Amino acid sequence: TMDPCIPLPIPDEQLEDLTEKAKDYALMHGICMRQKDKFDRDALHFAPFVLFPTPFPRDEYNKAVELQTILNELMHKVAHDYDFLRECLKHTIKVDEFTGRLWNVYETIMSEGGPTQELEVGLFRSDYFYCCGSRGIKQVEFNTIASSFGCVTSKLVQAHK
Repeated sequence: TMDPCIPLPIPDEQLEDLTEKAKDYALMHGICMRQKDKFDRDALHFAPFVLFPTPFPRDEYNKAVELQTILNELMHKVAHDYDFLRECLKHTIKVDEFTGRLWNVYETIMSEGGPTQELEVGLFRSDYFYCCGSRGIKQVEFNTIASSFGCVTSKLVQAHK
Protein backbone atom coordinates (compact mmCIF):
# COMPACT_ATOMS: atom_id res chain seq x y z
CA THR A 1 0.00 0.00 0.00
CA MET A 2 0.99 3.60 -0.48
CA ASP A 3 1.09 6.13 2.31
CA PRO A 4 -1.57 8.85 2.17
CA CYS A 5 -0.55 12.40 1.28
CA ILE A 6 -1.44 13.56 4.78
CA PRO A 7 -1.54 11.61 8.03
CA LEU A 8 -4.97 10.08 8.57
CA PRO A 9 -7.23 10.09 10.46
CA ILE A 10 -7.47 13.76 11.33
CA PRO A 11 -9.55 15.19 14.17
CA ASP A 12 -13.25 15.72 13.37
CA GLU A 13 -13.07 19.47 14.01
CA GLN A 14 -10.17 19.85 11.58
CA LEU A 15 -11.93 17.65 9.00
CA GLU A 16 -15.11 19.75 9.22
CA ASP A 17 -13.11 22.98 8.85
CA LEU A 18 -11.22 21.59 5.86
CA THR A 19 -14.48 20.39 4.26
CA GLU A 20 -16.06 23.84 4.55
CA LYS A 21 -12.96 25.51 3.13
CA ALA A 22 -12.94 23.06 0.21
CA LYS A 23 -16.59 23.86 -0.54
CA ASP A 24 -15.88 27.60 -0.43
CA TYR A 25 -12.90 27.10 -2.76
CA ALA A 26 -15.08 25.10 -5.17
CA LEU A 27 -17.70 27.85 -5.27
CA MET A 28 -15.16 30.64 -5.75
CA HIS A 29 -13.25 28.80 -8.50
CA GLY A 30 -16.06 27.46 -10.65
CA ILE A 31 -15.95 23.83 -9.53
CA CYS A 32 -19.74 23.71 -9.69
CA MET A 33 -22.55 22.60 -11.93
CA ARG A 34 -26.31 22.69 -12.22
CA GLN A 35 -28.37 19.57 -11.67
CA LYS A 36 -29.97 18.29 -14.83
CA ASP A 37 -32.84 16.47 -13.11
CA LYS A 38 -33.65 19.34 -10.69
CA PHE A 39 -32.67 22.32 -12.82
CA ASP A 40 -32.73 25.62 -10.96
CA ARG A 41 -31.10 28.62 -12.60
CA ASP A 42 -30.33 30.04 -9.14
CA ALA A 43 -28.76 26.91 -7.65
CA LEU A 44 -25.28 25.51 -8.06
CA HIS A 45 -24.00 22.18 -6.84
CA PHE A 46 -20.43 21.11 -6.32
CA ALA A 47 -18.86 19.09 -9.07
CA PRO A 48 -17.77 15.77 -7.58
CA PHE A 49 -14.36 16.01 -5.93
CA VAL A 50 -12.32 14.25 -3.28
CA LEU A 51 -11.03 16.10 -0.26
CA PHE A 52 -7.61 14.46 -0.32
CA PRO A 53 -5.69 13.52 -3.45
CA THR A 54 -5.01 9.83 -3.82
CA PRO A 55 -1.41 8.67 -4.17
CA PHE A 56 -0.83 7.11 -7.57
CA PRO A 57 2.45 5.42 -8.56
CA ARG A 58 4.32 7.36 -11.27
CA ASP A 59 4.98 4.26 -13.39
CA GLU A 60 1.25 3.40 -13.42
CA TYR A 61 0.43 6.99 -14.35
CA ASN A 62 2.91 6.80 -17.23
CA LYS A 63 1.30 3.53 -18.33
CA ALA A 64 -2.10 5.27 -18.48
CA VAL A 65 -0.62 8.12 -20.54
CA GLU A 66 0.91 5.63 -23.00
CA LEU A 67 -2.35 3.69 -23.26
CA GLN A 68 -4.36 6.81 -24.07
CA THR A 69 -2.90 7.21 -27.57
CA ILE A 70 -3.74 3.59 -28.37
CA LEU A 71 -7.28 3.99 -27.04
CA ASN A 72 -7.75 7.23 -28.99
CA GLU A 73 -6.76 5.47 -32.21
CA LEU A 74 -9.08 2.57 -31.42
CA MET A 75 -12.03 4.92 -30.82
CA HIS A 76 -11.25 6.76 -34.05
CA LYS A 77 -11.29 3.50 -36.01
CA VAL A 78 -14.51 2.32 -34.33
CA ALA A 79 -16.20 5.65 -35.09
CA HIS A 80 -15.39 5.16 -38.78
CA ASP A 81 -16.54 1.54 -39.03
CA TYR A 82 -20.21 1.93 -39.95
CA ASP A 83 -20.98 -1.80 -40.16
CA PHE A 84 -19.36 -2.53 -36.81
CA LEU A 85 -21.22 0.31 -35.10
CA ARG A 86 -24.56 -0.66 -36.65
CA GLU A 87 -24.16 -4.26 -35.50
CA CYS A 88 -23.04 -3.32 -31.97
CA LEU A 89 -25.68 -0.66 -31.43
CA LYS A 90 -28.67 -2.25 -33.17
CA HIS A 91 -30.39 -3.16 -29.89
CA THR A 92 -29.20 -0.18 -27.84
CA ILE A 93 -30.60 2.43 -30.23
CA LYS A 94 -34.06 0.90 -29.78
CA VAL A 95 -34.12 1.26 -26.00
CA ASP A 96 -31.78 4.17 -25.20
CA GLU A 97 -33.22 7.48 -26.42
CA PHE A 98 -29.94 9.42 -26.25
CA THR A 99 -27.96 6.80 -28.19
CA GLY A 100 -30.84 6.49 -30.64
CA ARG A 101 -30.77 10.23 -31.37
CA LEU A 102 -26.99 10.16 -31.85
CA TRP A 103 -27.35 7.21 -34.20
CA ASN A 104 -29.97 9.09 -36.23
CA VAL A 105 -27.57 12.02 -36.62
CA TYR A 106 -24.81 9.60 -37.64
CA GLU A 107 -27.08 7.87 -40.18
CA THR A 108 -28.15 11.21 -41.66
CA ILE A 109 -24.54 12.28 -42.11
CA MET A 110 -23.62 8.93 -43.65
CA SER A 111 -26.61 8.99 -46.03
CA GLU A 112 -25.50 12.44 -47.23
CA GLY A 113 -22.06 11.14 -48.20
CA GLY A 114 -20.31 11.05 -44.84
CA PRO A 115 -18.31 13.69 -43.00
CA THR A 116 -16.96 16.51 -45.14
CA GLN A 117 -14.54 18.17 -42.73
CA GLU A 118 -10.85 17.82 -43.46
CA LEU A 119 -10.01 17.59 -39.76
CA GLU A 120 -11.65 15.73 -36.92
CA VAL A 121 -11.16 16.19 -33.21
CA GLY A 122 -11.81 13.58 -30.56
CA LEU A 123 -12.08 14.68 -26.95
CA PHE A 124 -11.69 11.65 -24.69
CA ARG A 125 -11.23 11.11 -21.00
CA SER A 126 -10.25 7.82 -19.42
CA ASP A 127 -10.81 7.12 -15.75
CA TYR A 128 -8.52 4.77 -13.86
CA PHE A 129 -8.34 3.37 -10.36
CA TYR A 130 -5.23 2.00 -8.78
CA CYS A 131 -5.86 -1.58 -7.68
CA CYS A 132 -3.85 -2.37 -4.56
CA GLY A 133 -4.43 -6.11 -5.01
CA SER A 134 -2.78 -6.31 -8.41
CA ARG A 135 -0.64 -3.21 -7.82
CA GLY A 136 -1.69 -1.80 -11.16
CA ILE A 137 -4.15 0.52 -12.85
CA LYS A 138 -7.61 -0.57 -13.89
CA GLN A 139 -9.49 1.43 -16.49
CA VAL A 140 -13.02 1.93 -15.23
CA GLU A 141 -14.41 4.27 -17.86
CA PHE A 142 -13.74 5.75 -21.29
CA ASN A 143 -15.69 8.95 -21.90
CA THR A 144 -16.43 10.50 -25.25
CA ILE A 145 -19.37 12.71 -24.30
CA ALA A 146 -18.70 13.33 -20.60
CA SER A 147 -15.37 15.01 -21.16
CA SER A 148 -16.65 18.42 -20.14
CA PHE A 149 -15.15 18.20 -16.66
CA GLY A 150 -11.68 18.15 -18.16
CA CYS A 151 -11.31 21.85 -17.45
CA VAL A 152 -12.35 21.32 -13.83
CA THR A 153 -9.41 18.98 -13.26
CA SER A 154 -6.85 21.76 -13.36
CA LYS A 155 -8.88 23.67 -10.79
CA LEU A 156 -9.04 20.62 -8.53
CA VAL A 157 -5.25 20.25 -8.70
CA GLN A 158 -4.97 23.79 -7.37
CA ALA A 159 -7.58 23.05 -4.69
CA HIS A 160 -5.53 20.11 -3.44
CA LYS A 161 -2.45 22.32 -3.15
